[in-house]
Amino acid sequence: MVRKKVCVLASGGADSSALLADLLGQGFEVHPLYARAGFLWEKAEQHWLKRMLRALRSPRLRPLSVVDIPMGDLPRSHWSRSGRGVPAPGSSWDSVYLPGRNLLLLSEAAVFCRRRGIGVVALAVLRGNPFRDAEARFLKSMAGAANAALGANLRIVAPYRRLSKAAALARAPGLPLELTFSCLKPRGLEHCGACSKCEERDALIARGPRS
Repeated sequence: MVRKKVCVLASGGADSSALLADLLGQGFEVHPLYARAGFLWEKAEQHWLKRMLRALRSPRLRPLSVVDIPMGDLPRSHWSRSGRGVPAPGSSWDSVYLPGRNLLLLSEAAVFCRRRGIGVVALAVLRGNPFRDAEARFLKSMAGAANAALGANLRIVAPYRRLSKAAALARAPGLPLELTFSCLKPRGLEHCGACSKCEERDALIARGPRS
C-alpha cells in the first residue's frame, strides 16, 4: 500500500502545529516545509518548530525542509524587518498582512512537491481569515496555475478553513502548546510578550484548547 504524502506549510504556530499532528494521526506521510523571507521572527520560529517536530516524532514525519521566498518589495523600514511599529495587542487582523506572501510561498511549495512526488499541499487557514490569498478560489486557481506550469496534479487544501482556532486545536488533542511560537518581535528565542501575536497566544495558553 502506497502511503499518501502531504506537504504542510509549517510555521511553528498553534494552527500549523495542530495540522501537522492531525495529518500524522490520519496516517499521512507528512513533509513539513518552512519558508524563509528575512523576517525578524524566523530564527526563533525555526527553533521552536524544530522542537515541536521532535515532540511529534513519527516514522511518517519527514525532516523539515526550508525554502527561501523573495519579499524584496517590502522595504527595510517595514515593521516585519525593522521591528519598528510592530502591531500591538488589540490590533486588527489585517495589520499583520504581508502582501503576496501566500502567492510566493505556494509557488515554492508547488515546485518542492513536484520534485518529490507529493500530490497535496496543506495550510492551516482558519475560519474568518480576511485575506484574499486565503480564499478557496485563490487556492484552487493557484493549484491550477502550478499544475499548468509544472505538468503536475497538485491539490492545495485548507482543511481548517471552516473551523475556529479552538475547533482546529481539538483535532490535535495533547498538542504541546508550550512548544508553539507566534511572535512578531522575539527577544532572542523567546516571545516578546508585547505584540498582537503574543496576546493571541497568551490567551490560547491560558484557556487551553477547547472544542
